[in-house]
Parts: sequence; C-alpha cells; structure tokens
Amino acid sequence: MKTILALSSALLILLGTQGSAGILRCGFDDGDQGWVSSGSRLSWQRFGGDPGGFLQAETSGGVSSITSPRSWSGDWSRYLGGVLRFHERLIAADGTDLEGGVVMIMTSSGTILTTSAPPLERFWTVREVIFNATNFGVSEAELRRAMRSVASISISYRGTGKRTIVGIDEIAVGPPSGLDLASTFDEGDGGWRPEGDVSFTWMEAGGNGGGFLLGRDLGDGSTWRFSSPRSWSGDWTPYIGGVLSFDLKMIDSGKGGPYGSDLVVIVGTDGSRVSISPSSPSYTEEPPGGAWTRRQVDLTPGAFGTTEAAYRKVMRSVDRVLIRGEYSDRSDAEGIDNVMVSPPVNSDLVSTFDEGSEGWRAGRDVSVSWREEGGNPGGFLLGEDQGSGQTWYFVSPASWAGDWTPYAGGVLSFDLAEIDSGNGSPTFGDVVRIYGRDGSYLSWSGDPPASSWTRRQVTLVPSSFKEAGGSFEAVMSAVSEVWIRGEYSNMRDVGGLDNVVVSLGTGG
Repeated sequence: MKTILALSSALLILLGTQGSAGILRCGFDDGDQGWVSSGSRLSWQRFGGDPGGFLQAETSGGVSSITSPRSWSGDWSRYLGGVLRFHERLIAADGTDLEGGVVMIMTSSGTILTTSAPPLERFWTVREVIFNATNFGVSEAELRRAMRSVASISISYRGTGKRTIVGIDEIAVGPPSGLDLASTFDEGDGGWRPEGDVSFTWMEAGGNGGGFLLGRDLGDGSTWRFSSPRSWSGDWTPYIGGVLSFDLKMIDSGKGGPYGSDLVVIVGTDGSRVSISPSSPSYTEEPPGGAWTRRQVDLTPGAFGTTEAAYRKVMRSVDRVLIRGEYSDRSDAEGIDNVMVSPPVNSDLVSTFDEGSEGWRAGRDVSVSWREEGGNPGGFLLGEDQGSGQTWYFVSPASWAGDWTPYAGGVLSFDLAEIDSGNGSPTFGDVVRIYGRDGSYLSWSGDPPASSWTRRQVTLVPSSFKEAGGSFEAVMSAVSEVWIRGEYSNMRDVGGLDNVVVSLGTGG
C-alpha cells in the first residue's frame, strides 16, 4: 500500500468542472447512479451530501465496498497520470474511529491494484488518488496493462465490529491535464457544420451511447465531411502527439462502392492544411461498417505524412477539422459520434505487447510478428532473421517520435531473448540507436542476451551514448525513432522483445 499523493491545483480545477469532456463523474443528486455495495447496506440520501444527495453505506463489521457502475468499465489508458477524486465522511462508528479506506482497481482479467487513504474524518473531506505506478505499488507496465481493461473501481472500508456508517459523494475520474475537446452529441449537434453536398440531422438516440449526428448525401458527386465547431478553432500545439478519435457508422451505402479520399483534414486559418490522404502512412481504405466503428488518428507529422514545420504551422492556428463522412460513390448516409481530441499524456512511454505489436516495426532484414504468449509475461514481439547478412532491429512506433527532452535523465529499459541462435557465434555492436530527424543518432552497446528473458537498461544521459552526427541534446529534442537490436548471431536467428519502457527524467 502506498500513501495517496497530493493533487495539483490544475487537476483540482479540472475535476471541479462539472460535465467537462472526458471525465467520469457521479454527484448522486438524483440517485445512486448504478453504484452498488457488498458487505453493507447501501442507500441513497437526498440531502446532507457535499452538497445535495450522497450514498450512505452502513455495516456492522467486516469489509464494506462501494463499487462503480458497469458504464465505467473499459479502457482507462487516457486516465494514466490522471486522478480519482471523491468526498467521504465518517457519519457514525459507535464511538470507534474507522481506519482509512482502500481504493481498488479491478481488471477484466481479475488483477486487483490497491492504494490506501488516510483515516476518515467526521466531516466531509476530499480525497484524491493519482493514477501512477508509485501510488499502487506496481511497475509502470503493470499499471498500464491494468488500466487498459478496467472492470470496476471500488472504495472499501473495514468495519469496527459495531455499527459503522460512511458517506460518499462526488466521485470523479479525470485525465491528467487540460480539458479534451469532445463532442458526444447527446444533447445536440455540438455546433458541427456540414461541408460539401450533405445535410445534417441530430438524432437523439441510436449513437454509440446516446445521440449522434447523421449526414445524408445530397448527391452532387463531391465528397462531404463533418466540420468541427467554431469553438474548436485556435492553437492546437498542446495536442501535438495526442489523439483524434471518433465513431463512424455506415447507415446507408446507397448500394455504391468505396473509393479513396482524405480521411481527416486539419485546416489552418490561412488556408494551409494537412491531411490523412491515400498516400499517408496511417491511411486506411476500410470504410466504416454497419455497426459503430472506432477510428483513431495520431496527431503527429508522421501520421499525416508531412514535415514537422508544415504540421506545426497548421496546428498553431487551426480553423477547423474535417472528418470524412462519405465512403460510397452513390448517395449515402453516415453517422458520427464521440469525437475526441486528447492531449498527449506526459508520462512514460511503454510497450508491453500484451494486446498486439503496438506499432513496432521491422528494421532491416527481419520479419516481425506479435505472439500472444511466451513474453515476460504475456505477449511479446518476435523477430525472425531473413538471412541477407544485415544486422536487424526492432523499430519503435511513429507515435513515439517527438521531443524527448523530458526523458533526459530517465531510463530506457527492455527485455530481450535470443530464442534461436541458428548455431551461430555471438555478435556484438550497437544494442540501442536513438535517431534524430536529420539521421544523426545516439548509440549504446551491451552484451548479447541469454536464451531466457534478459533485462537491459540504459540511463538517458550523454555519458551513456556515443554520438553519431549530432549531440545528445539535439537528438533528444527531435527523436524520430528508436532501434533496439534483435540479432546477436552470425547465422539466421530468432529473437524476442518485451516490456519496452522509456521513463521520464527527474524534471519530466
């Protein structure tokens, strides 16, 4: 158990904003909102909360837990570094004060993470828990794995053996910084505008939870799009490295066929634009299906297939974002829901490979594939030498590119295994290369791994690296990709990679 850390004033402001985008919140002013209890009698109280209504849990002994509704379950990755905030009060304990509660995160796989809170007070007190590895006493990789599949979150108390009554109010979970831009279309069109030959209708129900925006093609042959509200225009540089996500649904294809066109266009106030075009690395030709389909776009120059300078020029002064709505060459109808622009999370970079390759790629003569089991633990990335004689590497995803100065002083760590040496002799050389955008790089060397999983780590300071064409500071300020060596034999070999973590430096 770890003590709960104090919350920054910025996060307090964030969670104090009712109805803010990206926040899970239950104020209990109209009922229990789906929260349940075990080990106690849970009741909703209309008055006496902090303020308004609240939940009251009464028990005579043992452990009493108050657990979140099913609607809160899912992928909580966006809350890493964020906060759980709740108000609590010890109402009665028959003369015996109660110990502090325990906050538990339960995952769909059965994993439980816990952290403890201070003793209860007889008056309403605000408690905050920051979702970081230190508070829950686990590794960064373990926390990220758990946050990807949260089944529920609960607040538990151990009774005194006599009657104990605890009050809970204003439970909220928020992301780590800044308000995300979001349109859920649950109460209207959110100010979204038509662009092209389309008419819009707000639908009160039928979305991917609540309402959605319906676009119907007017049939003049041009590609129509959903255009963001005017309130979204402005400086988007804080969102560089973040994510644009949205749900799409093909409601009526008009019996037409698919065709290629820009998926997302970001337009600057001066008319300049960047787009996910058919030539962009992140472009997909797959149209949305008859069920709601989730789309996610990394807000990076690489994803848009453009230069850093051109991308930043547009992002400094965004006029609007256009999301393609037409995917059929006949008159069609599509819906959009849950559009979200999330800032980058200022936290460690982690790839555990438990649910896929996470965007990692092959470097030189190697075939890279994901394996669901056999890692350290869970899944891992497998590299199989193609035998051309080149030294092969595992290459980081495009989403890892950017300014790494917050990671200076931190640590790059990873697990390697030489699964099959091909009966060759060991080879030595660069184990890690961190490339800058101009092709310069930093290199670090180490011994070959064993046939079992072997941990490697390098401190991200100048003395750890050899510089090739650029200084440590220059490369770290504009990292394009990281190469981790997979080949350690002079014959055709097979290697594995798992649990890659780049941790923030002390100033990060």
